[in-house]
Amino acid sequence: MEREYIKISIPSPFSNYTSVLKELDDEFWKNWIFYHLLTFYQNYDSKELKEKIETERKKSHPRVEREIAKYIRLKLNANREFGYNFKAFGENTNDEDVEGNYDITIHSTNWRSKDFYFECKNLDNSQDLVNKYVCYHKGHSIYDGGILRYFNGKYAQELNFGGMIGFILEGDTLNIKNKIAKKLTENLITTPQGDLLKILDNSINQNNFSFDSFHKRLDNEFIIHHLLFNFSQSSKIV
Repeated sequence: MEREYIKISIPSPFSNYTSVLKELDDEFWKNWIFYHLLTFYQNYDSKELKEKIETERKKSHPRVEREIAKYIRLKLNANREFGYNFKAFGENTNDEDVEGNYDITIHSTNWRSKDFYFECKNLDNSQDLVNKYVCYHKGHSIYDGGILRYFNGKYAQELNFGGMIGFILEGDTLNIKNKIAKKLTENLITTPQGDLLKILDNSINQNNFSFDSFHKRLDNEFIIHHLLFNFSQSSKIV
């Protein structure tokens, strides 16, 4: 199923020489990962994914976002072009006492041993799921949810970037994106860690379901790349 409203451009080609690949900058590798994620989003089988979501929802303790993240990893790894240079892992961590479990980790041995980590969260029109995407408060308790994990020592400790993928199950993409942007203007209770510096809208191939948020972390700039994939029945983005 093609979704032609999704803008995809092929990045610069890979070199045949490992020594050259190991010298390429982060933007080269990130652009290829975005290319493969956008290609997945353009071509995934909506009927197949819908059936998996509905099956998961019928369970006594459904974990829909986990099932979708697994589906994305399997589809990426089944793509021969992706497999030439990358491997997608899930729910792996180096140290449970320090880091959390990553929903999607995309790795390449030629990328200076770096990984691109993605935290995945379900989204709909509710403020509750937007809060869980960013930082969730309940009374005097704070649940780190999604974005906050990049600033409380759990995620991407040695990097200056990370990723968020929102799975929109109901609702309008642009309205939900605006709600996330508004929530990001609030302090994340770890001030100054995670304070928002700016937002770059439509940042990934000028797709309007994407944006980058720039934050302060340990006096450095940290970038989170956001992709909001609409998996609802009426998912066309205009």
